[in-house]
Amino acid sequence: MAEAEILTLSCRDKPGITARVTSYLFEQGCNVLEAEQFNDQDEGAFFMRVEFHRGDTSADALRSGFAPIAAEYGMSWTLRASEAPRKVLIMVSKFDHCLADLLYRSRIGEFAMDPVAIVCNHPREALVHTNIRDIPFHHLPITKDTKPQQEAQ
Repeated sequence: MAEAEILTLSCRDKPGITARVTSYLFEQGCNVLEAEQFNDQDEGAFFMRVEFHRGDTSADALRSGFAPIAAEYGMSWTLRASEAPRKVLIMVSKFDHCLADLLYRSRIGEFAMDPVAIVCNHPREALVHTNIRDIPFHHLPITKDTKPQQEAQ
């Protein structure tokens, strides 16, 4: 089976972006698996993420062919293999069940991620159900008085 790729992009919003991107992928023999888009109407910004099988087209050929489209729309964009792990910072509260789930899914290969740090507003000892191994842990305590400063970090 062809490798899956993920295209992410952002640019100023205007008509035709989704049609242009998906038409290009179709013309290259790609099959879209998932596509999401978001328009920030207040800022006039457009964001899109497309996961697709690239068929017989190489990733380099896709990049070369997409570059003029990206230039036409003034896009910031990346194209990467879907299996490539992403570096992530995980923010967690006192209840660590979601953290445990994320780390488990990463460990079994369901999530392609490389946790680079964990940030929590409670001390490490509060994470009673999760073995965070050697992932760096950062405790940022929050009180009513320090909340704005901590959230600004």
